[in-house]
Amino acid sequence: MPSLPTLRARGNYGENVAAAFLRRHGYRVLCRNFLVDQGEIDLVCRLGELLVFVEVRSRAGLVAGTPAESIDPRKQDALRAAAEVYLRLLGHPPVSYRFDAVEVVMQEGAIPACTLIADLFA
Repeated sequence: MPSLPTLRARGNYGENVAAAFLRRHGYRVLCRNFLVDQGEIDLVCRLGELLVFVEVRSRAGLVAGTPAESIDPRKQDALRAAAEVYLRLLGHPPVSYRFDAVEVVMQEGAIPACTLIADLFA
């Protein structure tokens, strides 16, 4: 892991790592950092015919809790609202979608470890 002096730099690096991880697992990244008034979606992906909205949580070292615990109801609502805008911009295609999370744990001198939580919430 490179030296990452700021929280933003660590977040950007974590998103790059998560995107590469997802590609290795068959996801196709369509969009990064989809930002609207309602919220932000870190990664929008396709997995076969499924559209997947992905929240990336980067952590330095081992921290108590899981990404599922850190994505509270307020954050879920913001993700749902941003996803609705994304779907509206596409003309509401007849596509199935879900919300996933990827946790990226970064430790000095180690390769980042990724954990995928598929279908995190409805």
